[in-house]
Amino acid sequence: MPQSPILKRNFDAASVKKEYANVAWVYDLWGALTESKAQARLVDLADLKNGDRILEVAVGTGRLLASLAERFPASEFNGVDLSPAMLARARKRFKRKAQRATYDLREGSAYALPYADAGFDALINTYMLDLLPLEDQPRVLGEFHRVLKPGGKLLLAYFSNGARRRNRLWPWLAKHFPALLTGCRPIEPQEAVKVTGFSILAQEEVSQNTFPSAIIVARKNPV
Repeated sequence: MPQSPILKRNFDAASVKKEYANVAWVYDLWGALTESKAQARLVDLADLKNGDRILEVAVGTGRLLASLAERFPASEFNGVDLSPAMLARARKRFKRKAQRATYDLREGSAYALPYADAGFDALINTYMLDLLPLEDQPRVLGEFHRVLKPGGKLLLAYFSNGARRRNRLWPWLAKHFPALLTGCRPIEPQEAVKVTGFSILAQEEVSQNTFPSAIIVARKNPV
């Protein structure tokens, strides 16, 4: 079945902060019901190493990154997010569950990451590219490429159209009631990932409670 055109979206930092301040209190429940399966599979495919320097862009409430801190105690964990409300919850989570981890959580934009070039072994980004204008993907993926070491791994999860009839509700909601999904909609970033300087190592479709996701593990190509 042919896919519908990717829905247009605009990006406004102030609006994003406001929207996520409103949903921060319920975001962990949403993530547990719709995103956690894809995130777990993404980590399994990525084959992260204990001792890696890891960055999560759009760290949100820190649910995924804190779980990795418990799993890989010798690693260094960095998280950046545009939303102060989400970061406040992430900091509380790390103090409660990963207080012995080496970590740094800071406010910042994916459009201009506050990190030096080639500093990370792995970069995680889940359910953020599906919020952004299609034309902004190369810029943001370029920032991901910049801060990763040569050979470093990019871990992406995002809202997809899904492969089964039961997945169709969610793209329909994204089209007709976008506010219910904070503006997220299905995307297909594979070509943008390749053009930006990554080689895709693995990609899969994952469905959880009918919500359709896709995951990509890619490697930064040597210069």
